[in-house]
Amino acid sequence: MKRVLLHHNFKKESLRVKGKLIRRLVESGINVVEDNPDLVVVIGGDGTMLSAIRMMRGLKVPFVGINTGTLGFLPSFHIDEIDRLIDVIKTNTYNVQSYPLLKVICKTVNGQVIEKYAFNEILIKHLEPRLMEAMIYIDKEEFNYFTGDGFIISTPIGATGYAIWAGGVAMHSELPVYQLTPLNPNDNSVNRPLMSSMVLPIEAAIDINIIKSNSREVIVACDGLKISNDYISEIHIMASHKAIEILRDKRYSYYNLYRKKIIDKNIIRG
Repeated sequence: MKRVLLHHNFKKESLRVKGKLIRRLVESGINVVEDNPDLVVVIGGDGTMLSAIRMMRGLKVPFVGINTGTLGFLPSFHIDEIDRLIDVIKTNTYNVQSYPLLKVICKTVNGQVIEKYAFNEILIKHLEPRLMEAMIYIDKEEFNYFTGDGFIISTPIGATGYAIWAGGVAMHSELPVYQLTPLNPNDNSVNRPLMSSMVLPIEAAIDINIIKSNSREVIVACDGLKISNDYISEIHIMASHKAIEILRDKRYSYYNLYRKKIIDKNIIRG
């Protein structure tokens, strides 16, 4: 890999790391470019990684992150590991892991069809003070009449975000699955909504039909970005054939990362 494109946020620490990284890349004979890269290096936290993936997934090259954020679950390298990253690139001592994107197709009450992709998660949430009512289908089979606040549909790598704090489960990032997590399901003598997270095979498809969609606003957001201001009536979710590649040091261990970031909460504070 001889051509590297940099993507970063504008925090003071990120700009400092950017300057140091450029100097070390040039010294190592690696070109810093603005187009046709072999690798995208992202300087920031999880949000910066997601923005880079959203903007540049069409390049079809691997991404790697240097963490200058707080939690930093997606970036693979610490700010003190710039030399290690360059050594990994030059000596090819890395693995490239491929992560399928989730695809969501939404139909609005006005008939508009919107197609978007998510690397981490899709959030479906009711904005009205009343409960969301929705019919869930899995592989076109009627599954559950849901009442509650909404859902998080997360990839394995995204399960350690919003989903895990909403009662979802951790899923090893290499598993060919994704997860449906209900938000505040309303279980009483009348309603029997899905109460716990459900892990689905990667081939499964979810359809969600919103009840009374003309009068009850539901938002759909992919990796934190709302996809429409219109009322949503139908939602179709499936794994996409599109995938994102992440470069990892060969020493990378998912279990070690999970222990440090989620259990021990090894959070960097500025």
